[in-house]
Amino acid sequence: MKAFDYSLVKDPQYFCDNRMEAHSDHVYYRDGNEMQAAVQDGTETSFRYSLNGLWKFHYARNYKSTVQGFEKEDYCCYDWDDIHVPAHIQMEGYDAPQYANVQYPWEGHEEIYPGQIPERFNPVASYVKYFTVPEHMKGKRLFISFQGAESGLALWLNGAFVGYSEDSFTPSEFELTDYLKDGQNKLAAQVFKWTASSWCEDQDFFRFSGIYRDVYLYTVPEVHVYDLQIRAIPDETLSAAALEIRTNTWGKGTVKITLSKDGETVIEDKKALDGEEIYSWKVADPVLWSAEEPQLYDLTLEVYNEAGELQEVIPQRVGFRRFEMKDGIMTLNGKRIVFKGVNRHEFSSVSGRHVSEEELRKDLKTM
Repeated sequence: MKAFDYSLVKDPQYFCDNRMEAHSDHVYYRDGNEMQAAVQDGTETSFRYSLNGLWKFHYARNYKSTVQGFEKEDYCCYDWDDIHVPAHIQMEGYDAPQYANVQYPWEGHEEIYPGQIPERFNPVASYVKYFTVPEHMKGKRLFISFQGAESGLALWLNGAFVGYSEDSFTPSEFELTDYLKDGQNKLAAQVFKWTASSWCEDQDFFRFSGIYRDVYLYTVPEVHVYDLQIRAIPDETLSAAALEIRTNTWGKGTVKITLSKDGETVIEDKKALDGEEIYSWKVADPVLWSAEEPQLYDLTLEVYNEAGELQEVIPQRVGFRRFEMKDGIMTLNGKRIVFKGVNRHEFSSVSGRHVSEEELRKDLKTM
């Protein structure tokens, strides 16, 4: 069984270990009814199960001060403090928010060089979540997604080291299937404030750490579109366009593709699914997308296994637009782009980079 080696956290070549490959973040549903319910009521897909909420928590000023062996099955963490996930530990009463601009956040506290990380003060957040696999997910491959953890995350399940990930602002996903057991499972994570990646991720903003975006379990059907790319590009005349869909599929089957606009079907086709595929169609007289008129088409992919049984339904919104440089000027659909707007950081004065939908909407209305 592989063990976690903290000494590698300072190695810039060690930034992932057993982490899933990056893929599109499209949502998929069991059937059309579940998809419609999600659109109308905001319900989640049944392929996902949220682990947001209260987790058990221990704070340490540095790695030497952490509780060694806390991830083991027989180590009881029930008397630890509670912390909200998602949240920055600095907004939950541990450590303190720090604003730094051109200097590195550890300057003036500890003299280090690339290839090193702070040792005296480098907060480590140890998290534990006890969970049982939901009934409808049992017997299937099970994965976990951390949508954001700053800046390095080591993960264990039932005492076994699962993997490691940096890249604070992108999802980190791992397969848990081989580490699961019946009944209660113990998920343990350590999040390191500064890692080798902190030399690269430095910029002028508030410095936080912890699991600050959603965490959820997810399963996949027997035939699953793991990665999806859609390109909808008009030609130079803007009177015709190409729709291109690239898929990377686990398993073999077929996909029914439907493109519609305002309830009218534009494309309806069936294609075979087996690994990596590229499909393309021509669309006459596309209704063009722009910021002033964000015209969107509805694209639905219905995925079936080889026996013809529906596996998943993937809804997407698609806009046809042509971007190009002409005489040094950026144009969209043949017209010069005039940019209007503001640069908005992912930030809340209440919760840092974990921003609620309500506050996001309030900010948009204010702007």
